Amino acid sequence: MIRELRGWSQENVAARIGIGQNALSKIETNQTKLDSKMLVKIAEVLEVSPMDILSSQPAIINFQSNKGTQQSFGYIENYVSSQKELYEKMLTNKDDEIARLNKIVEKLLAKK
Repeated sequence: MIRELRGWSQENVAARIGIGQNALSKIETNQTKLDSKMLVKIAEVLEVSPMDILSSQPAIINFQSNKGTQQSFGYIENYVSSQKELYEKMLTNKDDEIARLNKIVEKLLAKK
């Protein structure tokens, strides 16, 4: 996610780390174990701490020196927007499901 938020390709990051794009893809998709040396290299290239990569909490990324700043902020805005839409859809579905379950409960109570 950090690489994508920066707008960097797998090929670019892999070359800077000194591995193939396929190897980086396997690391990103957890198909390959990540040793500590590789973790440090990746963190250095992405300009974050190794803990930012390992953490399940979102990393705070500084875009100040990145030439792709506008593109990166656009990506974040699109990501947040799509997450908001998904969240709103889930809320709507929740309300519909509650209404459906209430009808079932009413029918069951009416049969008693």
